[in-house]
Amino acid sequence: MRYQSSRPKRQFLAGVRCPKCQVLDAVVQINVVTPAPDEYIECTLCGHSEHRPDPDEISAKNHLEDQINRDAMATGTSGTVKFKP
Repeated sequence: MRYQSSRPKRQFLAGVRCPKCQVLDAVVQINVVTPAPDEYIECTLCGHSEHRPDPDEISAKNHLEDQINRDAMATGTSGTVKFKP
């Protein structure tokens, strides 16, 4: 998981006067970000990344594979060919 700080980010604003003291080039813009949690894997060499699959999708896929195996047993066939991406 990439680390993203929730600490306020400050960006210098050139050519901007302070509304109170009128000093030029002393103002920063502050951006507060609260990152949404996001977990994924990433290759440091090629940059490829993949997000963790949704648990419901995994459960549905496993249920479908179990159903295929049960159907194969009922028809007398032995084995199932599975193509994985």
